[in-house]
Amino acid sequence: MENYKTVSTSLYSARLAKPVVIEENTTTRKVLFVDLNDKKKEVGETVGITIVHQRKKKNDEWEDIESINLNSLKGGEGVKLNLDSKNTRKIYDELSKLYALVDKEGVKYGVQEFSIAKADEIIKIPKDRKTFIERLLSENYGEEVWNELISSNPDLATRLSLARIQTNRSNALNTFKENLEANNDDELFWQNFFANNDWIFGYGLNYQFLHLLKEQPDYGGRTYEGKGSQKGDFLMQTVADSHFTVLVEIKTPATKLLSYTKTEPRQVKNPRNDVWLLSSDLLGAISQIQVNCRTWSLDSQKGENIRLLEKQNIYTVEPKGILIIGNTKELVRDESIVSCFESYRRNTNNPEIVTFDELYKRAEFIVNNKIQATPKKKIETDEDDDFPF
Repeated sequence: MENYKTVSTSLYSARLAKPVVIEENTTTRKVLFVDLNDKKKEVGETVGITIVHQRKKKNDEWEDIESINLNSLKGGEGVKLNLDSKNTRKIYDELSKLYALVDKEGVKYGVQEFSIAKADEIIKIPKDRKTFIERLLSENYGEEVWNELISSNPDLATRLSLARIQTNRSNALNTFKENLEANNDDELFWQNFFANNDWIFGYGLNYQFLHLLKEQPDYGGRTYEGKGSQKGDFLMQTVADSHFTVLVEIKTPATKLLSYTKTEPRQVKNPRNDVWLLSSDLLGAISQIQVNCRTWSLDSQKGENIRLLEKQNIYTVEPKGILIIGNTKELVRDESIVSCFESYRRNTNNPEIVTFDELYKRAEFIVNNKIQATPKKKIETDEDDDFPF
């Protein structure tokens, strides 16, 4: 959604207070200076533009030089401004919105503000809007305003809610990327990160929708919420009419997938192929989650656990395990290494082994393809207290 401010230049004409930026980098940019006039509204001649290519020094501010003196050109000289297809489309989209603005709102005298998402979605912004919203927030009316918005305009409420979720997910994706590239080996950081962003699991693993049931569950305790001998990182559930528990163990992207000497992975040869040894960290993590799955399969059917979970329509039947560990960039040095790891992974029934970079790519897919939803009277999101106010 873009905001425009118009300043009248006569009773019938106005100018955008700021130029529309088409393309910009640190030292150059292309902008449109826009004039609006509704005197010829009946023939559709309402928008005039000046395209300007500006240049500045890196630390200087932009100077709004509105024109170039073409009279200074000599015979045989000319000025050419190339626009690629992306910039041309940007100009087309901007002009579509501006023509629609004049057609629907006309040119108003004085200073006016508008917010435009599409050519058919033009909202005039009242001058006292900011003061009004700040007052509502300062008096803790944010939730009441949000509930009223859901009731009176659920479509707008849905768009606002999804925009908020999309922003949060984009920020989380950036954090994921930074720590993945830094090879962050703090297991607690990753546990907290995924606890706060369980949507990453929701779309990523066998395309099952998973909902976080319990962090750091005790699989060998009196109940899944009590103390026990075996700790896991996450106890999750599939989302459907009936739910089934899923166990998740999280290591770090720095956890080795292969067993190393000082320079190269240790290699054992057989008559046909090179066999690369898996790391003790990987094998230990697999063994850990397999034991946790077996223990939980038994304990989930006992006493308080079965009562607490089946009351929520949650069941445990040969629980699935998911292990998040390592980074596939460790494998790229040799095709036989990739084949060895992938062959082992595909022949391991439980747990499902997912590397951090693979999980990042799945999260990136979710964010880049955004979120779709159908408006409802009650807006349900995967964020707690996800109010835009």
